[in-house]
Amino acid sequence: MRFDDRLETTLRQADDGSVGLYAKWQQLVDMLAENSSDFDPVTVESGLQKVRQLMDIIPATLREQCVRGLSGRLRSAPLMLLLSGDVPAVAAAAVRGARLSDTEWADIVPHMSTRAREYVRNRRDIGPMTLRALRLLSSADSAPACDKSEAETVAPAPQVLQIRDIVERIEKLRIAREQHDPAETSVEPLIEQPVSFAEPIDQIRFETDQHGTISWIEGAPAGAVVGVNIAEPAFDAGAGPDAYGAAAFRQKMPLENARMRLCGAPAIAGDWRINAVPFFEPASGRFNGYRGILRRPNLAEVAHIPEGDTHDAENIQQLLHELRTPLGAIIGFSEIIEQQLFGPVTEEYRTIAGNILHDAQRLLSGFDDLSTAAKIETGTYVTEVGSTDCDWLSLRLAERLRALSNVLQVTLNLEQAHPVQPFALDNHLAERLFSRLLSAVIIGCAPGEILDGRFRTEPGLNAVNRFVLTLPKKLIDMDESELFGSGPLDDSHDAPLLGLGFSLRLVRNLARNVGGDLRFYNQALIVSLPAVHDGLTGLKDEEG
Repeated sequence: MRFDDRLETTLRQADDGSVGLYAKWQQLVDMLAENSSDFDPVTVESGLQKVRQLMDIIPATLREQCVRGLSGRLRSAPLMLLLSGDVPAVAAAAVRGARLSDTEWADIVPHMSTRAREYVRNRRDIGPMTLRALRLLSSADSAPACDKSEAETVAPAPQVLQIRDIVERIEKLRIAREQHDPAETSVEPLIEQPVSFAEPIDQIRFETDQHGTISWIEGAPAGAVVGVNIAEPAFDAGAGPDAYGAAAFRQKMPLENARMRLCGAPAIAGDWRINAVPFFEPASGRFNGYRGILRRPNLAEVAHIPEGDTHDAENIQQLLHELRTPLGAIIGFSEIIEQQLFGPVTEEYRTIAGNILHDAQRLLSGFDDLSTAAKIETGTYVTEVGSTDCDWLSLRLAERLRALSNVLQVTLNLEQAHPVQPFALDNHLAERLFSRLLSAVIIGCAPGEILDGRFRTEPGLNAVNRFVLTLPKKLIDMDESELFGSGPLDDSHDAPLLGLGFSLRLVRNLARNVGGDLRFYNQALIVSLPAVHDGLTGLKDEEG
């Protein structure tokens, strides 16, 4: 049998100086991660002991950086077990980057700390044997700690005896595989399937430790969320916040509607929003972590396209994900500069930051429209059941569009032919539909123009609410094909990102999705939407 002597050579090197120790630790970890069959098991055991000994000397930041560099190359179960007992940042990086077999995971899971097992539960590729081992340990992991100070301490690294046992077990498995011994390698097909929670969860209360790792939750199974880190932005398909949320954590600032992604059971998987504040120890002022709420995004905030059957929908989903993450960071830092949160800033820089913030928010609005359009095209757009009062809607639209109409010097008049039945659709959808329509048309007005919109109900067994909107002079001579197919009418700072035609087609598709329509007739745009049925067959129309 041939043995690789690189590990022995590294162990024989003298421990001279801090720099030499750092380099030696990194070399040992890098070689042990390979899990080479050419290494002598006794030498592997000595190498693991040396790694454990130097862990008390090497700074945690360097250990984390080294382990992150192993992503995809960490194939040693004993080394994985050793690193899982390190500080949370190192343990999380090791679990995320490890590439072990189902048998190896199942062997080391019982020896791992509770925190490290939660990291394993958040992996999406664990096998049936590992799932069974985690399930058997779930009751012990979810038991409340007797002492909070004890729970907050870092779990100690595995003892040498445990490491020696794991080394021997892995070596036996390897020899058995090489000899094709079915008695040692077969797996009984008695493993239960993963349990998925029947009802979706819309809100989760949580608390993190000082490293950003969620340590306590309420409103969801502990194993599904505990162990997720909110201090590091999500990469690929993993769990975590966007760049804005991670940046806010580093600055110990409140998180307001930061985007978050969870993985795992269908009940908790998907996009979330974080609202949380940091908390500190009263006596010393030491930062202890964050407390807050995870909630599902509402309709106006949704920008993620669910997986559909078409290739185009998947491309749009990936594109929006790639664009929204850096854009969220740009918005966060622009707000910091504009609001002078870190100290005084010159007026010139505040103006620049305000312009950047405006442009970024405009991009986000365009992303939302593009996402909604893709959902409708693929048949995955889902509407909420509800009703919207016309008086409330008129006030919300006037408030929302006041700034835009003032800047463009346009007067918006919204009138009602009383009585007007409530719209038979959700508040968020009604506000989004009419705000998209009105903002797109307002931008097409010349300064000083008056834009009139009128709500009325056409009574009957199937009552319908209609909204008639007059068109500005710039649009009044267009026919329907030109109006719905037009690109941007101008390149002004407030023009629709995707063009007037796209905005009108989006409004029309939203209306048709709930049984209504948008059409062009007699130099006006007419929105038809279902009204709440009150059982009457006729209504007296009075001007209000």
